[in-house]
Amino acid sequence: MPSSAAVVRILRNSNGFVSGEEIAESLGVSRAAVWKHIRNLRNMGFDISASTNKGYMLVAVPDIPSVEVLSSLLSTYVFGKTVEYHPVITSTNDRAMELGLSGAACGTVVTAGSQTAGKARNGGSWSSPSGKNLYLSIVVRPGVAMARAGEVADMALRSLDLAACRFFPDMNLTLRDYGLFLGEKKLGGVLCEVRGEIGLIHYMAAGAGLNISHHEVRSGTESLFSLTGKMLSRAELTAAVIEEFENLYLNWRKNEQTGSI
Repeated sequence: MPSSAAVVRILRNSNGFVSGEEIAESLGVSRAAVWKHIRNLRNMGFDISASTNKGYMLVAVPDIPSVEVLSSLLSTYVFGKTVEYHPVITSTNDRAMELGLSGAACGTVVTAGSQTAGKARNGGSWSSPSGKNLYLSIVVRPGVAMARAGEVADMALRSLDLAACRFFPDMNLTLRDYGLFLGEKKLGGVLCEVRGEIGLIHYMAAGAGLNISHHEVRSGTESLFSLTGKMLSRAELTAAVIEEFENLYLNWRKNEQTGSI
């Protein structure tokens, strides 16, 4: 049975209304099943217009990095094929490490609306209020020695920069100490946790946080909104980070010439 995300993808790729019959034929389901998906999507916050004799048109996507939203936005080969979204979670990295231990595939994504125990480097905490920022962790299995874990962390950080630059190409961001900065103001950062042996990483949780609209003067952090006045979609920015990270990671693995991801 096709997922609701498949319906969203069809609607996103259209230039107007799409008939229920056309959607049903594309997915190999009944028109009643299409209506059920439309109803479920509306309940999740998707704004879908319906018109007699015309069909359905996607008006707006909710600003939530949920399974349905990300699945409809992503253009990836490996990353994001499995997505977990939690409205509230202690830490996306903790969950990604649990999934890594249980055998989750490389590229498994964990996102959240808020974290109650968000992590920062050196045992610190990352403020993670609800609905404000990007909270993302990805399970990766790089198949290299433990000493090279920093290369994956560098790619994760670079993906934050590349994703932000999609929306703000003139923003002069700098990368240092696994953080993303504009001048001395910190916008986000990465934290990678690793399990394995000295000679081989078994799995990693590549965690990323990026302030979209929340900032704290006391801690010296800023947000994209406070710096630009433009409010970005958490879902679209999360999808951009995943896509940029996958591109960097797969090219890196290709250069390793192991044929394994």
